[in-house]
Amino acid sequence: MTRALHGKRGLQAAGLLLMALLMLWQAAAFREPGHGGPLDRLDAVLYDWRFQLLPPQREADLPIVIVDLDEATQQREGRWPWDRAKVAALIQALRAQGTALIGFDVVFSEPGPNPVRQLLQADALPAELGAALAGHAAAFDGDAILAQTLDPYVLLGFFMHADGGDAGQLPAPFMVLPPEVQAATTIRALPDYTASLPQLTEAGASGGFVVAVPDPDGIVRRVPMVLRHGADVYPALSLEMARLALGAPWLKLEQADRGGQQVVTGIHIGRGVRVPVDERGDLLVPYRGRAGSFLTIPATGVLRGDAPAESLAALRDAFVLVGTSALGLADLRTTPLQTGYPGVETHANVLDAVLQASLGEETLYVQPDWTPGAVLALMLVLGLLLALGLPGRSPRLMMGCAAACLLVLVAANGWAWDRLLLALPLAAPVLLVVLLALLNIISGYISTNRQRRAIQSLFGEYVPAAYVERMVASPDSVTPSGEQRPMTVLFADIRNFTALSEPLSAGALKDLLNRYLSAVTEVIFQHQGTIDKYVGDMVMAFWNAPLDDEDHAAHAVQTALDMQACMARVRLEFEAAGLPVFRIGVGLNTGSMNVGDMGSRYRRAYTVLGDAVNLGSRLESLTAYYGVPILVSDSTRAQAPGFVYRTVDRIRVKGRRDVVEASEPVCEAGRAGPELQDRLARFEQAIEDYRARRWAQAQSALTRLCAEDPESGALYAVYLGRMADIDPASLPADWDAVHDHLQK
Repeated sequence: MTRALHGKRGLQAAGLLLMALLMLWQAAAFREPGHGGPLDRLDAVLYDWRFQLLPPQREADLPIVIVDLDEATQQREGRWPWDRAKVAALIQALRAQGTALIGFDVVFSEPGPNPVRQLLQADALPAELGAALAGHAAAFDGDAILAQTLDPYVLLGFFMHADGGDAGQLPAPFMVLPPEVQAATTIRALPDYTASLPQLTEAGASGGFVVAVPDPDGIVRRVPMVLRHGADVYPALSLEMARLALGAPWLKLEQADRGGQQVVTGIHIGRGVRVPVDERGDLLVPYRGRAGSFLTIPATGVLRGDAPAESLAALRDAFVLVGTSALGLADLRTTPLQTGYPGVETHANVLDAVLQASLGEETLYVQPDWTPGAVLALMLVLGLLLALGLPGRSPRLMMGCAAACLLVLVAANGWAWDRLLLALPLAAPVLLVVLLALLNIISGYISTNRQRRAIQSLFGEYVPAAYVERMVASPDSVTPSGEQRPMTVLFADIRNFTALSEPLSAGALKDLLNRYLSAVTEVIFQHQGTIDKYVGDMVMAFWNAPLDDEDHAAHAVQTALDMQACMARVRLEFEAAGLPVFRIGVGLNTGSMNVGDMGSRYRRAYTVLGDAVNLGSRLESLTAYYGVPILVSDSTRAQAPGFVYRTVDRIRVKGRRDVVEASEPVCEAGRAGPELQDRLARFEQAIEDYRARRWAQAQSALTRLCAEDPESGALYAVYLGRMADIDPASLPADWDAVHDHLQK
């Protein structure tokens, strides 16, 4: 293809191919929003620029007020959480000012302290004093006082999350999905919740969730309007406040059947207002400006009545949101307009936009369901014009055409945003114009050394630089086409990566992964390994391709041991830098595999496939189950005898009928001290006793090993757990001590 690029037809073909690839990338990004990588990131940047250059304009000035639990309030009234009686006093103070609605962007999930009950629990309290105090306990029950203050026009917030555990009591959902709809709906589901105390929820207060779901870069551009907990569907706090403010009797989902899925297209607030949302039920937040765009009153000024008179007067008939801008209460978000944006003001923006829509104002940004088709059609037209029209033109004319296309694209997109409130993707069309222009401008600089370029582009990211030089020097030794050969594959993965990554920002997570992947890749390259791929925190590598390696199994096992040693050093560095520390599991298998340059005409990769590859992945996933850092198959152990191994288990993994003897490589042969050798010998005997049904001896040995070797306690516990409740005499005569792992 390099030769063809020197001619007009070659450039045209390359341009059409580039157009097709970008369209496929854009189509994939539409299918999985947020997973398009750099394309999504570029679109997000352009989206933020539009907000900064063309902020939304709203004519009506609605009575939305934020009562802020700010730093000044906490210095004056005490740190949050307050005694519930003080929260009740705040509600009463707001009611005294004539507020219409009060929504709390805070959650009362734990019982408040009762000083009288705390005194009654004291051991040294005299009996007569206890009897005198007992009658006053109810008067100091802040939760009961707050419950008496609540009514249907005070809305309590609650969280929905996936962090495990439920707290408090959810209010009644506005909709319960039938089983057939629940299985097909696209509404975002979260399994756990943190809600207010049951006595507060049952006091008649309404409520809504206060969940913000940032984009992968950590910026809050959209918020869920509905969330699902099982079959129950709940509204956002801002949506429920809008319903009460409008006096609407109900909320109703608008759904459409698309390919067997029940896709959400909108939410109706009574018969008057329709809120446009995406298929997950998310709404693009129409931020009206930076923090402080809404009247904000410190809560202490309301509580004590000494806020400015005009501020207190603004509370009459107002829709009040109680939240915090205090740094210590961790409710500050990053938005397209600024960092450190109070989360409560996000809800205020949504409430304001929905209420403005009820007055006939156009305030809600939408990305219509025809967006994918329109963007792809635009890319097709632009791609055909530029790919077929630019080749053969002068560089000045090519640059002029590209600049004109970019100007029209940006101007049309900005007009649609500002006038029609359409949030249309712009990154892919802009990237298409830029890349087609660059392709034609720099085509004369393409290297004529086709063989060297092919080898470096195919293998440069997968193998060490020294390997590439050897392949360039001896190209006949490289076989990029598919072939079957004996190989060893390695999988490495971070344990509990999801839980580890959740508290990290996007930048911190990226830095952590880059440092981890760089460290383990360096170890793989040191032992002549080939990187197959990175999938998130997972690393896959193999040996004996593209260049021959007779000792591939031994090199792979040594790599696994060195990776664990490397991670011990990395953990110390992470701990010193304040980053989370973690452990990795490594699985290896040796067998016949298919290797080569595979893929489609749009995208290819030098990769390895086969049943033996899958077994390596299964072994890696089982390291957490057995509590060992490395697991290898019996075939790898047989071909890498220069190491000390510990037999782990005789297993059968899902999808395979063959039994695998899984082992843990402990160290290189000759490096095991007497104490380690003794423990390994006793464990081997315990395994032999277990398989021979001499469970009393096995249990005794494993119990002693647990006390002596707590680092391997998880492995010993696996066998002790199996033997705890089963009489070996009850096992069938043909019991073969094979453990079936039914999960992948």
